[in-house]
Amino acid sequence: MILKCGVQNDEETRTHPIFVCHHCGMPVCENHGWTLSADDAFDDSSKPVTRAAMHCPACVEEYHKGAPRHRGWADPKLVLSTASAAGGS
Repeated sequence: MILKCGVQNDEETRTHPIFVCHHCGMPVCENHGWTLSADDAFDDSSKPVTRAAMHCPACVEEYHKGAPRHRGWADPKLVLSTASAAGGS
C-alpha cells in the first residue's frame, strides 16, 4: 500500500513520512500538516505521553484556531535549544 498526503497527493518515502490527523484521520505529510506540540486532547491521560499531535489543515483551523503550531513533526524551538545546549548552532 502506498500512502499519499491528502493535501497534495505526495507519496510517502523513507525521507518523506506520512502522518495521520488525529481528529479526522486524513494522511498528511510534514509539509502540509500542522503539529501542535502540546495538544490539550491528551491532558487527561494518567500515563506520561507526548502531547504532540499532527493535524490536517481543516482540523487545525476548526479545533485549534490561533494555537501555536509548526510544520514538521519536530518542534523547531526544541531542536534549536537542544543544538545550542550541545554547543551546536
